[in-house]
Amino acid sequence: MMKKFFLVFSAALLVYMIWPGPSNISDFMSLPHSVKSDLAGDTVQIPNVVAYFSDNFREEVVSFYLENYQKKTRLPFGPMRLNHPPEYSWTVIKKHTDSTYFEELIYPLRDSLYVNGFEPFYQDGSPKFWGAGKFNVEGGFFTKATLRFYPSKIATKILVWLGIISSIYLLSKMGKKILV
Repeated sequence: MMKKFFLVFSAALLVYMIWPGPSNISDFMSLPHSVKSDLAGDTVQIPNVVAYFSDNFREEVVSFYLENYQKKTRLPFGPMRLNHPPEYSWTVIKKHTDSTYFEELIYPLRDSLYVNGFEPFYQDGSPKFWGAGKFNVEGGFFTKATLRFYPSKIATKILVWLGIISSIYLLSKMGKKILV
């Protein structure tokens, strides 16, 4: 009984880990009602990074990419949504990234999509801090969203899968010896 369960679990985990999904930031849709940034660091200088100026605030941006990420992976469940301190954007996106929120959309043991937002204004248009100004792009926008995608290679996924399965197998063998 346990051997069958172990084989089914192993096969299901492998299928989940190697299931096709997005492989590049360009696989994701552009943010609706936005203008793509052409600033240094938002284009080809850093791999898998893209940024958009818009009037879309945090919930709209993160919800849009949460749904888009699930559609691209075609799994029956969505990615986990993790909230990180905005300071982490300097490490994960690029140095000197302005940030008021920083979230990670992740399928564990697979890929991660980081969503960084800079919102110098509240939704009613009032500034959040002294000196806040609109982004001067095609008439001015209130927010900037920067995305960075970290895909994982298939060989890495298989190596991790082998490690997990081997560890479970060895731990179960050791557990049986201890119980006997």
